[in-house]
Amino acid sequence: MEGEANAIHGGVLRPPNPQPSLVLTDTDGTSYDVKARGAGKVTLVYFGYTHCPDVCPTTMADIAQALRESTAPVREKVTVVFVTVDPHRDSRSALRSWLDEFDPSFVGLRGTLPQVIAAQRAANLPVSKVSKNGKTVEHSPEVIAYTPDRLAHVLYFDGPSTIEDLVHDLPILTTGHGFGA
Repeated sequence: MEGEANAIHGGVLRPPNPQPSLVLTDTDGTSYDVKARGAGKVTLVYFGYTHCPDVCPTTMADIAQALRESTAPVREKVTVVFVTVDPHRDSRSALRSWLDEFDPSFVGLRGTLPQVIAAQRAANLPVSKVSKNGKTVEHSPEVIAYTPDRLAHVLYFDGPSTIEDLVHDLPILTTGHGFGA
């Protein structure tokens, strides 16, 4: 088991972080429970915003490409969730349109700013800072990977380091080998 965990290219969390309860609104206006909807899957969660000029679109493009390069059985076991940290500008339709550019299966979530801050804290991630006019947003660029055992064993710093890292890690994460699933 230890050898498999060491084979992971992302940052292995020791101890792993438990998956928090995270219920926000999806792009259809429906309540979406990340923990319940991700049961039995790997759930990649990223907090960002659609007006981001660099890391957010790059991260989403890298995840989409990694999924395209993965096998169908792996793809079926992965859910990608993007939580906007800029709910004032990221309407449901804007969020859906932006995510569709990368992959229509990506889940977009929004809530009030206090709800998003609470979600970041629950995930043990730094809290985003949004200026009062909404023109300046600072956020943490990590992608957190919750495995089927509902623990975050892996964190990708600055988004996935490379597409190859995700292509390599996803089969390990989806099977749960070395992660107690």
